[in-house]
Amino acid sequence: MTVTPLILTIVAVFSYLFIHNFSKVINPQASAKNIIWASISFTIVVVLIFYINILLRT
Repeated sequence: MTVTPLILTIVAVFSYLFIHNFSKVINPQASAKNIIWASISFTIVVVLIFYINILLRT
């Protein structure tokens, strides 16, 4: 078993929580639905970037 799934899971959780909290600080009146979609979208992009980076390094 490789470490890659663990790294990607940690990155996904951190990026989701970061954008979720950041969105609440920037715009406290934003709807919860929009904050969740922004968090999910950002998480997908960050995980893809990290995965491509890991693939290129091996």
